[in-house]
Amino acid sequence: METRFSDFSSGVLHAPKLVDIMSWSDADKCEDCGDAYVECLIKHFGPLLASSGAHLDLIPDQWTFLKSSLYQQHPNMGQLTWPEINQRLGGQCPDFLQLVHVLLCIPASTADCERGFNLMKQVKSDWRSGLRPDTLSDLSSPDIEHFDPESAIQLWHQASVRERRTDFT
Repeated sequence: METRFSDFSSGVLHAPKLVDIMSWSDADKCEDCGDAYVECLIKHFGPLLASSGAHLDLIPDQWTFLKSSLYQQHPNMGQLTWPEINQRLGGQCPDFLQLVHVLLCIPASTADCERGFNLMKQVKSDWRSGLRPDTLSDLSSPDIEHFDPESAIQLWHQASVRERRTDFT
């Protein structure tokens, strides 16, 4: 990563390290540790967070509160997970935890994208090279608003029923 991205050791590519609780050390107990990461993430994801109703100006204070609460209540930080933290401190730090949710939704790899392109490649083969982009999109992904899973469920149930053979000849 560092050879590909020159600013990997700082900035928005490095700041998501904040959500890795295992990487927090005793040095992170200081008051300003992680604040630069939070500010960087607010700057980058601010429009997205604001559009979903988060109060950007409260996030730094909520980060400080969350960090101090966790260090006081949990001496072994390595056993905590973000769902547990969200359950315990979600009411006191909703805006900061919304930022954490955004970070946790970022895929760690491009495997999903690669699978999608592979599917497109299978559908739009040399034999179907004349497919228009909208037709190809319709073939590969159904419109979620009009998708009814009932027919797929019934097909799956029917396909799993096998006829029993009494003799093996």
